[in-house]
Amino acid sequence: MQTPEEILSTSAIGRAANSSRRIIIEYLDKGGIVEYEPDKPQKRVIDCIAGGEEQEQSFTCLSFENCDNDNAGQRKNEADGIFSLRDLCAYKLGIDCFDNTDETKQYADEDILIWAISALKNSPIARQILKEATDKNWCVTLEDREGGDYCMNVEQRLLILDNGGMSANALARSEYFLNRLLITMSKALRDTWQEKRYGGFDEDYGPEDVILMERVRAADLDIVSVLIAWELRTGDYEGCWCHLAGSETGDLAMAFSSYLERQPAAALDLRQALLAAFKQWFNETSRIDACDHDTLEYLDEVLSASELVNPFGSKRPGKMNIEMLSSLPGGAAYLQGQGTEILKASTFIAMSNDINSAHLAHIVKDIETITIDSISFRDPDLARKFFPEMFSNDGTQ
Repeated sequence: MQTPEEILSTSAIGRAANSSRRIIIEYLDKGGIVEYEPDKPQKRVIDCIAGGEEQEQSFTCLSFENCDNDNAGQRKNEADGIFSLRDLCAYKLGIDCFDNTDETKQYADEDILIWAISALKNSPIARQILKEATDKNWCVTLEDREGGDYCMNVEQRLLILDNGGMSANALARSEYFLNRLLITMSKALRDTWQEKRYGGFDEDYGPEDVILMERVRAADLDIVSVLIAWELRTGDYEGCWCHLAGSETGDLAMAFSSYLERQPAAALDLRQALLAAFKQWFNETSRIDACDHDTLEYLDEVLSASELVNPFGSKRPGKMNIEMLSSLPGGAAYLQGQGTEILKASTFIAMSNDINSAHLAHIVKDIETITIDSISFRDPDLARKFFPEMFSNDGTQ
C-alpha cells in the first residue's frame, strides 16, 4: 500500500441511499432484530438536505475510543477496489497529507479512503458511527455515481461512494472533491447506522407514511453531516465546514451555526441547533420533491416485485417513531418532543408537487383491494366469480 504525502480540502452536496425489503434476521445489540430479503435486488435512493428551529433539552456529544484497528483482517475484493472499513481504519494519514502534493506522486483509491476515514476520526460523532460500521464488517468503494452521492448495498454491506468520475490522483489534488467525499461518507455512515436500527419503512407503514418517514430520515442524514463538519471545524479542520457552507446544504449549516451564535451557551447543548437545521431542511421545496420522487420510485419497485396486491404495512407511525430517527450515539435525540408536530404540521407532511401527488394517488389506487377469507382481489368482478355468495344482488359486498 502506498501512503500519500499531502492533502487538499473539500466539501459536499448530498444524496443518500437506503435499502429495504428483507427476510434474513439479524439480532441487534439491545434485543431488536433486523430482517432483510437477499433475493430482492431493488434499492431506494433518496436525495437529502436538512432544516431547523429551537426548543429546550440538553444534548452532549460523547467521545468514543480511537477507531484505529491493529488487527485488520483480509481486504474483501481489494483487486476490485472494494475495501473493508476495518482494514482502512488500521491506517492513519494526516489531514494535510495531500497539501502541495508533488505532481509526479501517484495515488490509489485506497489512499483517498484512508485519508477520509482518518479525517472523520477527528469528529466524535463520526468516530462512533464509523466504529459500529467497522464492527459490522461494512466495506467501501469509489465509483462514478453520475450525480448520486452514494449507494448502499445492505446484503453485501457495501457503501459505493461517488468519485465524480475522477481518478485517485485527481481527487488527491482537488480540495473541493476531497471535502465533498468527507460529507458523502458522513451521510453514508449515518445511513448504515439508521439501516441497522430501522431498515425499510414499507413493511410497517402505508405509502403516505413511508413518504414522511423517508423525509425525516433523509433530512437526518444531512443534519448529521452538518454536525460532523462542525466537529471537524472545532477540531482545527475548517475545510469541510467551509465547503459545506457553500454547497446545496449550506442553508442547513447556516441555520445550525446561526443558532449557536445567537445562543453562545448552546455550545454544550447542540440539540436546538440541530433542530433548527432540521426544520430548515423542510423550507426548501426542491429537497422535499426530490426525496418524494425517489421514495415513490422505490414504492413502485416494491409493488412490482411483490406477489401481494398490497405489500405495504398497515401501522401508523407514532411520535416516538419519528423522534427515534434522530437518535445519536449516546442516546440523545434532537427531535425529542417534536414528533407530534411533525406528524401533523403541513410543513412536514404536505405534498405540493402535482406530479408526485398523482404518482402517490396511483400507488394508493393500485393497492386498494377486496379481501375475502384472507384472499385479496384488485378486481371486484373477479372476487365475485370466486365468492358469489359474498355479494348482494346489486353487486355490493
